[in-house]
Formats: sequence, C-alpha cells, structure tokens
Amino acid sequence: KKVKKLCFINKYKLKNRLNKIIFAAYLNKKYMIKNIIIIFFMIININTYSQEITKCYTTELINNELINNPDYKNEINNFFKQNKLWLSNYNQEKTTITIPIVVHVIYRQTHANLGIGTNIPNIQIEDQIRILNEDYSKTNSEFPNPPRNTFVNSAANPDIKFCLATTDPDGNPTTGVTRTLSTQNSFNYDTESNDMKRDATGGKDGWPPSQYLNIWVCDISNSGNTTILGYAYLPGLQSWNAWKDGLVVDFQHFGTIGNASSSSDGRTPTHEIGHFLGLNHTFAEQSGWSSPCVDAAGNLQCCDNDDSNVYDTPATDDVYYGNVNANTNNNTCNDILFGFSSDLLDMDENFMAYSNHTWMFSNDQVNEMIATLNGYRSNLKNSNVSINCTGIVSNSNIHFNKKIKLYPNPSKGRFIIEADNKIYNIEITDIIGNRIYKSSKQTNQE
Repeated sequence: KKVKKLCFINKYKLKNRLNKIIFAAYLNKKYMIKNIIIIFFMIININTYSQEITKCYTTELINNELINNPDYKNEINNFFKQNKLWLSNYNQEKTTITIPIVVHVIYRQTHANLGIGTNIPNIQIEDQIRILNEDYSKTNSEFPNPPRNTFVNSAANPDIKFCLATTDPDGNPTTGVTRTLSTQNSFNYDTESNDMKRDATGGKDGWPPSQYLNIWVCDISNSGNTTILGYAYLPGLQSWNAWKDGLVVDFQHFGTIGNASSSSDGRTPTHEIGHFLGLNHTFAEQSGWSSPCVDAAGNLQCCDNDDSNVYDTPATDDVYYGNVNANTNNNTCNDILFGFSSDLLDMDENFMAYSNHTWMFSNDQVNEMIATLNGYRSNLKNSNVSINCTGIVSNSNIHFNKKIKLYPNPSKGRFIIEADNKIYNIEITDIIGNRIYKSSKQTNQE
C-alpha cells in the first residue's frame, strides 16, 4: 500500500525516495518484483515529464544577438514601423511572389554517401519544397476542410512560391543545393548557432541574402533535455551582419520522407520563414525587442505583446504543444481586453504556434509578410536569379553526360576531359568528399 501511494507523490520529491523504495524491495522479497516494476514505471515518468521540446530558437537567438549588437533592436523596430507605413497606404500584392532558394546541406564525415544520415537525399529536399509551396499558397491538405473550422474565415493565402536557384553567385549553373562535408558532427544551437553558415567554422558560406533565401540543413545538437528544430533571424540585421540571414533547420525536421523523423510534419521551415518575413510567435513571450510582458499596472502578464502589425491572432498566454482538432478549446486570455469584440479561443492551428498540428496564416500575418517583401526584403522579391520551379532537384542544367569524355579511366593521375560545352569549373573530390583538385580554366579541353 505504501508503494502504491508513492505513485502519486510530487515528481520533484520522487527522486529522493527512489533509493528508499529500492532498499525496501530488497528487504521484502515477497513484494520485490512488484516494487521493481513500479520503480521502472516511475523512472520512465520522470524522463517523460522532464523532457523539454522547444521547437524554435528564434527568440533566444535574437536575445543573444542583442547582447553584443544592441542596435539590432532599433533595426527591428524600424523595420516594423516601415511595414506599418506600407500597410497604412493600403498596398496590396496582386501577383505571386517568387523567391529563389538555396539549400545548404551540411553533413558529417561518416555520412559521405548521398542519402545517408545528415547527407539527406534529394527526395527529402523536394518534399520540403512541396510542403512550403502548399503552405504558402493555402493549398495544403487541411483545406478546404481543416480539422477545426474556428478560424477558417481568418485563414489567408500568402501567394508566395519558393523555387530552387539555377545560377550561383558567380553565374555558374547550380541545382540550388550545396553539400558540404563538415568536421562538425553537429552544431550546438546556443554556442554554435551560426557556425554552419561559414566555411571557416565547419559550415558553408551563405549566398548573398539580397538575392537568395539561404536554408542551412544540419544536425542541431540537443542540450540537456532541450530539442531545437530550427530558427531564423527577424529582418533588421545590419549589412555587416547579413551573413547570418536565412534559416537553420535540423535535418530530421526538413521534409517528411528520406531521413526525416517520423514526427516531422515539414512545418518547421514554414514556421521559420514566417520569422524571416517578419512574424513573431502567436503566443506572447518575454523578448528583448518587443513590449515588456506586463500589464498597465506593471504586473507580470503575458497575453499580447505582439508589436509586428499583426492584430487578428487572439491573445495567447504560454505555449500549447498538443494536437488541434474540433475539441481543442484553449482560451488562455480574455481577448476583449486586447481590442477584440469578443473573447476567442487561442489560434493553436497557426503556423507560428507550437502546436502539434498547424495549418494556417492569418490575414494580418500575410499582409505583414507581403509588406516585408515590398520593404526590407524587396531585393529578394526582385531578385533576377534564374530559378527552377518544378520542385525537382535537377542536374540537367549542369551535367552533360552524353557530351563529356574523360580518359584514360582509370588513370595514374593524368587524364583528359573533353566536352562540347565550355568547362568553367572542375572540382575533384576523393571517396569521402575531401577536395583534392579545383580548376577555373575556361577551355573546352583540359
């Protein structure tokens, strides 16, 4: 009976009593097996409750940036003011906006073979591009009949399309995917949050963010019991800091097939691009760039501190990680106190929430993203980079297999390459991906 009661004690007291239970199990052989089973069950419970999954590291990333770069706060606030001015002029985008993207796959040395581990296969990249283009055109599978219809009339279409770049910054043809063998097995989100973005720190230098949306896919290592799926900076990084711009996504939460985790729904990049285009989380949180999390009387209160020109997402306190369906009825704040005509449920299905199932952007969120693409990120919107919008990672623009001859093969170190097209760059790697030769001669024979 005493053992049964222990199942209901406070989890913080549980660890202190485990040793006593184990000792009692050895003293009382009659109940020894029962005690051991109960102890095992309780240990599993402790691990389950102590696990902390923080889907997005953006808030902490920016707070850390502000420590050494306090002017970034002013840049963020100026960006929001610029968007507000654009929106006040009733500007509306009437055409699809196309954004060139480049996916930088950073893989560890033991994953040199394409498709193994962190060296994710092309089909996984294609799957993620498909999800992005569905989510940003409101053609995702949840519509027209989402799991709950509470906010079905508030769901808007961003009409943004993401296409792989077919030209790199030097004008050379590309698939829009780079693959970099790294000396790093993984990247700590807290201490190495930008290391995957530079050659010198085991990553890959980004392409000009004014022309490309850089997406780094790598292994984001856990720290303690915290798991991070991705992150991105809000608009406002100064020109000397622009190399950090883009999003970082864990390789297991990029797409839903290939080497993706079984729990991945492919919505992590959807969420992080929302930040990249100026959106905050739907739930209020204490951050270094927004209004303090206090009410008018100065009392700690986190319901609505969204300063990003988004006013149609209901005030929400704290994070909800669960499923969203017709029975979900979270209502953490009285919305009447925050300018709404009635008290609404929390918009847990929003892409900028942490819920287990999300499927929509609101009207104000879409307007804010469009304002960003006509303001701070207008160069990206107007980029003249050539693109591939098929959603397929294609080698057809860079490989001329029927028009290339290489001989003798095998060779003793000297060989000839002949091609009908001009050869601009040659790069040779060994079997594990180490570069052993590179040439930039512009000839049709070498």
